[in-house]
Amino acid sequence: MDSSTGHEVKYQNPRSSSVVTQTQKISESPSLPTVTFQEVLVTVNNLVFAQKNRYLSDAEIIILKGTWDSQDFREIATEQTKYAANYLQRRVAPQLWNLLSETIADGEPVYKRKVRNLLEQVTKKHHTQYSQDSAISSSDSKFVHSIKGQLPQLPKFYGREEELSQLKILVNQHRCICLTGVPGVGKSTLSAKLLSELSLESPQKFDFLIWKSVTHTASVQDLVSNLVELIQPLEPSTILPDYTQAIITVLIKYLHSHRCLLVLDGFESLFKTSNLEQRLEYRILMRRLLEEEHRSSLILTCRVLPDELDNLSKHTQAIKTFRVEGFSTDAAMQYLTDQGLTDEENCLDIIKTYYGNISELQMVVQRIKYFFAGSTEKFYQHKTTFISDEFQKMLNEAFSDLLDQFELYLMIFIAEKIASGIHSLSFSDLLMQVDYKKNTSISTSSIIKALEKLERLSLIESIKDPNTMEISFTLQPVVRKYINKDPLGIIYKSNAFSHLANAS
Repeated sequence: MDSSTGHEVKYQNPRSSSVVTQTQKISESPSLPTVTFQEVLVTVNNLVFAQKNRYLSDAEIIILKGTWDSQDFREIATEQTKYAANYLQRRVAPQLWNLLSETIADGEPVYKRKVRNLLEQVTKKHHTQYSQDSAISSSDSKFVHSIKGQLPQLPKFYGREEELSQLKILVNQHRCICLTGVPGVGKSTLSAKLLSELSLESPQKFDFLIWKSVTHTASVQDLVSNLVELIQPLEPSTILPDYTQAIITVLIKYLHSHRCLLVLDGFESLFKTSNLEQRLEYRILMRRLLEEEHRSSLILTCRVLPDELDNLSKHTQAIKTFRVEGFSTDAAMQYLTDQGLTDEENCLDIIKTYYGNISELQMVVQRIKYFFAGSTEKFYQHKTTFISDEFQKMLNEAFSDLLDQFELYLMIFIAEKIASGIHSLSFSDLLMQVDYKKNTSISTSSIIKALEKLERLSLIESIKDPNTMEISFTLQPVVRKYINKDPLGIIYKSNAFSHLANAS
């Protein structure tokens, strides 16, 4: 890949630009400079982003650059070792030609032999139009940042205006923002939308916007090398240090010389490895990123802050935890309406049941459409509560590995109380009744610590009375159903919970 693609570039706002067909002829102007591949990449990236809400992938850029240089696929593959020629020619190229046809060629077929001519025409047209627009009013000009890394494709976005506004402020105030919340609530989509909106702002506050998914654990060396390459593509002859501390130092130097906003999506996966040495190296990486001097900011998405980072957060002000909740009622209603569900009362009940969790709502909508012909009335004749595979996986992990016996007891005890007909259990009632149920003395501090952990893991929900300021606790319907189903046999296999099992 041409190393010039790694430098900061400012993009013309593509939304006001028209497209051209392959057959359009654009007159050469002596005032226009020769078109470079960098200018081509800027233009194409903008048009693709405006219509498809994503940027070109690394493989697509490699093909475009090779085609621009009149290389065949064997020559393109020879210049880099990341992709095989057959993969580029058979898998990536056909999709790329279709993409260019839809976004810059007005639906006309695109062929490799004609791509360079098309790219030159499109780039010159946009250069001319941008110059004219700038002459009329430079204040109306907007620029787009290239987002480095493979940003996930954004679905239609509902609500979240307040969260986006808050995050735009927080990224300029804190070294690290940690987006936490239950699976499927929209942490990744929210952070991707944030990068997308920041890329359109003028003036730009960051030199580079970077997206990196870390849901699959890699070594620290591999992750850091990849981040360095995203910030500043290295020459083939450049060799990064082999040992952890030195390569982290290289990354920090780049984060100091360039102001970056770096998103690490699925961050908790890095600390789930059973390799203790690897976990220690990630702890070292995060400590240095949080404590050493540089100009960049981090956004981490995870269900809950890993213990290693939670301990660090208690000794530094660099980490700001931002809990992502479900959709607001208005946004969730808009989503359900768009899906063809129109019974307002039933829709509101569905939103309440799943706490506005978009992934859970999508699962329910799919099943209502498939099994109940899209009718919420028919669904409510046989109403049930679904637990998605992702949510059940989270609950399985929590109940089998993360909770001790007393924390399990509290979960089941609260579930029993909610099942008896109350909406929530006040903290004062819980203090008295837990002590009675256990028939032993349990310190208030132990109960508070257990409740804090359960809330941090998104297993219980707290409600504060606006008048008395008294706090109460409840469970989401999905969590209550999980406890009643007891898929891991926790309630029934333990004598300690036998009286609760019989009452459930």
